[in-house]
Amino acid sequence: MKKIEYNSFDVLLKQVIYFLTTLLTILLFSTYLVANEIGYKEIVSNGRAVIINGNVDLAKKRALEDALYLASIQGGARVDGYSSIDSSTNLNETLLVRPSSTIKDFVVIDENVDESHYNVKIKAILVSVNDFLNCSSREFVNLTFLSSHFSISSRLPPWTSKLPNSISSEIKKNLANINFLNLTDASRVYFNPDKVLKKSISLDYNNLVEGKSNSLRSGEFAVHPIIQIDYAKGRLNRVSKEIIVNITLNIYEGPDFSILDSMDYSFSLWAGNKTGYDFIDAFLRVSQDKLIDFVDSSVSKIQYRVLDKLKCQPLQADIELVGDQLVVPIGLNQGLKKGTVGFVSNSRDVIMSEWVVLTVSSSDENSSVVEPLNPLNKKENMKGKKIKFLN
Repeated sequence: MKKIEYNSFDVLLKQVIYFLTTLLTILLFSTYLVANEIGYKEIVSNGRAVIINGNVDLAKKRALEDALYLASIQGGARVDGYSSIDSSTNLNETLLVRPSSTIKDFVVIDENVDESHYNVKIKAILVSVNDFLNCSSREFVNLTFLSSHFSISSRLPPWTSKLPNSISSEIKKNLANINFLNLTDASRVYFNPDKVLKKSISLDYNNLVEGKSNSLRSGEFAVHPIIQIDYAKGRLNRVSKEIIVNITLNIYEGPDFSILDSMDYSFSLWAGNKTGYDFIDAFLRVSQDKLIDFVDSSVSKIQYRVLDKLKCQPLQADIELVGDQLVVPIGLNQGLKKGTVGFVSNSRDVIMSEWVVLTVSSSDENSSVVEPLNPLNKKENMKGKKIKFLN
């Protein structure tokens, strides 16, 4: 076997390639870890401060600051460093340790005084500085498939009346095959988006528990197909006959059917030519079965656009004060479990500068009771506000 000789440049190039490959692998792995980081962390920490000159209030404040800082560090830290040289040419190394998470809310669990120190124990909720949601941890989404609306051009042959039903059935079948989506088939019940009843969420507790509410609940979604089929001529060539298909998928959210997104998708089908010579037109005509197969193939990926829109949508609802309990119309059927953490604000934005933390104390099929993490946050102030549950 002939031995291959490498010169110094080949060896250097080989080492550079190995280095770049290793570096790229590390970066990709780091990106994967960051992408799968949880959206929030629950931290318990202890703070401790010396009582100076009998000033207990000052020691209490310092102990609380110590506990909050330690909680922030436990949530993750960023370490930066730099070097400096003083006038005597002495080299100094400096390290900066900064929290990578922010405390959104906390509650004091315990506090006591020993001989010389004040001790504070807290439970805090920390959110990453990036304030992102980990959508991959949501187990499922409830989606209702509504009856489609369609229109067909009178210039098309009668058999094309089969296409809307074929398109709708294919989209529904493909959505049902996605395990992440719990699909409810409501395609046989006529749906009129202009006559959706806008009900108030001021429901009594029995209605919330027994399910006497709209067909679409908070935290649930619906998709409504609108299909338009038109005739076109001469788009592909001077004598071509074509079928133009325009599909709009309106995605609704919650019991008031608020529009979440509207997706448009269009394609055309070549149905043959109209040359004026019957034997040539008959030879080039495309069969009905073949055209229907083309339609099914054209809509075979549209369900993934719906999935991409819904997979990162957080569970959210408005809070009602029922008696002395804070109730939300979301429960086990929507994926909300006991112990889940939610954040309250007046805004619908996911990223918020000031959040009040609530946790689910109990959860039924279609409703849950939430409690403020910090008892100083009054329940009356939570009424009517939007709560978003981190996944």
